[in-house]
Amino acid sequence: MFGLRYTGKSRDGLRLVSLAVLFGLAGICHAQSPAKVQDTGVDANPPSVTTCVACHGALGAGTASGGPRLAGKDPDYLAHALAMFKAGTRASDAMQAVARNLSDSDIHNLAMFFSQQNPPLATGAVPPSQSLVIAGKQLAEMGAGPGVPACFSCHAAGGKGNGARFPGIAGEPAAFVVARLHEFQARAKGKMPAPGTMTAVAAMLNDTQIEEAAAYLSVTGP
Repeated sequence: MFGLRYTGKSRDGLRLVSLAVLFGLAGICHAQSPAKVQDTGVDANPPSVTTCVACHGALGAGTASGGPRLAGKDPDYLAHALAMFKAGTRASDAMQAVARNLSDSDIHNLAMFFSQQNPPLATGAVPPSQSLVIAGKQLAEMGAGPGVPACFSCHAAGGKGNGARFPGIAGEPAAFVVARLHEFQARAKGKMPAPGTMTAVAAMLNDTQIEEAAAYLSVTGP
């Protein structure tokens, strides 16, 4: 539900596509220490991991307050997101402050590090009601009419992601999903969105549907 389009899933030229990036929601940060991980062939302490987990949770698990999950995302997706923040083409004061001093090697190491992590889902939020979760599952798997395709039609079965263009959305904290979809809705009010974009899809959602999708994704393992 958070990639740019629901059509055209070719992986060619993905680094050049302006993605609807989950990475980098500016929210309340809760500092956490990075945990040790098994040897995966990637530097276990790449540059700025401590800075990243302050907002994104230990090992990039996400936070109940709305820090998006980075763990397990496609490394090309994460690298492109950081490159956008570094270049200033993706707006976020917090993320631009972090990314502007990263080298290409730093970006690669961070992307690889978080892509290989698999921490438990973020904790601390009030568990969603079963009715919201059930309705959210229906929305994610089946959609809601012609204007709202199933989330998983682009983000793959279970919301596990489909390459660099369509990131994994399962396991994202509910607060992040709600905030991100509202951001897309605000964007739609400023300019008519192109058909098939996340902005166009979000504009069709009501507040109840947003809460339902957020509830289901927040309890679904990536």
